[in-house]
Amino acid sequence: MKKITILIITLLIITSCGNNEELDSILDGKNNVKIEFDNGFKNDKLILGSAYTNANEEILKITSFDYIVSNFTLISDKGEEIKYLKENNYFIISEGGNDKIKNTGIILKDIPAGKYTKIKFGIGVDRERFLQGQAVQGDFWTLAEDYNLTWSWQAGYKFIVLEGTFTSDDKEKDAPFMLHIASRGSNGDDLYREIELPMDLAIVSNEQSPQLHIKVNASAMLDGNEKIKLADQSTVMGGPNALKIADNCKDMFFVHHVHNANHH
Repeated sequence: MKKITILIITLLIITSCGNNEELDSILDGKNNVKIEFDNGFKNDKLILGSAYTNANEEILKITSFDYIVSNFTLISDKGEEIKYLKENNYFIISEGGNDKIKNTGIILKDIPAGKYTKIKFGIGVDRERFLQGQAVQGDFWTLAEDYNLTWSWQAGYKFIVLEGTFTSDDKEKDAPFMLHIASRGSNGDDLYREIELPMDLAIVSNEQSPQLHIKVNASAMLDGNEKIKLADQSTVMGGPNALKIADNCKDMFFVHHVHNANHH
């Protein structure tokens, strides 16, 4: 009886290994990976013009939420890193408003077949890329201008913009606020940040093109590890609070779920 039990267990292990090897063997070719950024504020969907309350009990009405994501890398279940093509690896996510076109999704094209369990990307434009000069940025600089995500070329890109009005006990009602988080050209603090997120298994093959849903919590900019009170500084474009907000933004994203879908 003992020998029969051992035989059954052995057969189950062989069958299981065989199934995994079979799954690996059919994951060939390449396909697109779609990423949808679901912008919110705390547990609510972010809707421009709506009112939200931060940790300091300030009431915010948001009119703009725009940011740059870049340098995407997918990491497989075996630890292999697939870096997306550098020259196409910069994207703008925007809730629209003020004549801007709303855009909350991107597509990473021709990703090699595999089983992916993590994603890495940057918030903003890395200094190395910026220092390559304006000509190298090409159409992306023009696109960023359209979304008001640039200063002059010497000053560079704005990485994240959150704007609107706020009401608190210490300020008049509906006072304006502006958070423009960015590196200032080649000088000063580098506020580009990179994050790595775990996710459910995303399967890519000739037949399968997954979609990732990344939740984005804009309140983290003010309510993260460092608490920022708008009544104390309602315009942030540099200095200590810009550094604090840049670090807060590393906790602004998480992969909520993955759709694995058949798609040529």
